[in-house]
Amino acid sequence: MTNFSVEGLLAYRSFKAGTASSIIQRNVDQPKSSSGLQSVATDLGVKVTLSPAATKISLLLKSESAGKASAAVGFDEFLESNHRQVKAHGKNADFLKEVPQDPSPERQALAQQAANYLLSHHYGEEKIHSRRSAENPFAALDRVTLSKISFDDSGLFTAAERQVAFLEMTNRDILFRNATYDLADELQRRDGSAPWFQVTAFLRDAQLIGTMSEGEKAWRNWPPAAELEAFAASMLRNDPCREPTLPEYQNLNNQDKPILAYMVGKDGSGSWQNVAVEDLASDTLPLRLIHSLIEKNKATQPEHPWLSLYLSIDNLGR
Repeated sequence: MTNFSVEGLLAYRSFKAGTASSIIQRNVDQPKSSSGLQSVATDLGVKVTLSPAATKISLLLKSESAGKASAAVGFDEFLESNHRQVKAHGKNADFLKEVPQDPSPERQALAQQAANYLLSHHYGEEKIHSRRSAENPFAALDRVTLSKISFDDSGLFTAAERQVAFLEMTNRDILFRNATYDLADELQRRDGSAPWFQVTAFLRDAQLIGTMSEGEKAWRNWPPAAELEAFAASMLRNDPCREPTLPEYQNLNNQDKPILAYMVGKDGSGSWQNVAVEDLASDTLPLRLIHSLIEKNKATQPEHPWLSLYLSIDNLGR
């Protein structure tokens, strides 16, 4: 997968809905990290953890209030401030010292891994946590979840994690924009009877809106998806048979897997994963311990009752 530089990602992070453009930039070779999709791990010694805090994160991200609109205020400054700090201070940037609310070792490890990934992959800097991996912990998540993490200013995720999630999402968005532009170019050469660049751009952005958190929608301030689709349809004289099939977006919407789990291997590397409920009882995850508990505490959590599932996998294949 093409990896754009952090300067390019920040420069092209925002664009007007319906903009037809292609972004050309050199590949960034980062052998220390991997940006490819990661499947649910089945290696020996993998531990899947859904702690109370992790499961609360799942519920909050699934809720309508996740990535709330108010998070759009100051979001650009948030991104730029983090960028300036790393450029000026490297691994000594203040925001990299932030720790997640969940004190569990696995959760702390993933936050540290995100900081390492941000430094090594996007800036070519030395890791801040020498004993932790620098792999991308968000590589396996869909765009829906990445958007919610990016615009979640509640403290569930550290500033470094939000920065990494947003840069990952933006890199995929640019690839999708480029692929859509290439499709339009091909259509235009074959059939000049429609403004294919505008048609595909409006359809592209209508699809993206469906995966945006409320915070991202407020930040981008785009028209509703139906309006963008109507623009495209009018350019095709409202003939649905002419509507082109867009290129596939890498891991766009995985909401049939509503559980957000973090998985940490014995080597210390880990990743966030979208997991389906049925997978928890499948043979692919031989669980040694499953314990569920629902706490109904409406006084403290009126909108988000806790569902706590504790899963532990040790020495798979035994």
